Amino acid sequence: MNATADSWTRQAFEEGVPIPYRAEFDESQYERIRQGLIPRAMEDKWFVYCEASVLYLHRSWTGLPVYKVVLRENTDGAEVIEALWSKPLAEESGADPVYQAALLDFLMSNLLLGQSKPFPQPNDVHGAPRGLFQHHIAGTGYRETKGPTEKKD
Repeated sequence: MNATADSWTRQAFEEGVPIPYRAEFDESQYERIRQGLIPRAMEDKWFVYCEASVLYLHRSWTGLPVYKVVLRENTDGAEVIEALWSKPLAEESGADPVYQAALLDFLMSNLLLGQSKPFPQPNDVHGAPRGLFQHHIAGTGYRETKGPTEKKD
């Protein structure tokens, strides 16, 4: 069963700031993406659904919108033409858009496509036990790597 906007309690995605996430998906990957993700257990941190070639990713517990991914269908599947991060979250956290793109790639690849990409650990998380931040964000236990950061001049 494909996830729809009505499959879970959520808030609408109002405004976003661009993040540099770009990807291409073949037909079978695009089909998996369009199925979305409905949380089944407490550990499932994300609710994801697709409407009219736009993918929405929300936190499952709060229903808060986090990402909006605009896809363009093509003969091979689809490609990302725009990725947005929720403006209120961006303003509140001040986090790096390059890191957000890496995190979105992790979520798309692992939660929706069944891959095993390492979790991009942010460079400013110190002192927490290994895997704790990943569990908080994704509810997963993948290998971790240092996340990319925005280059500042």
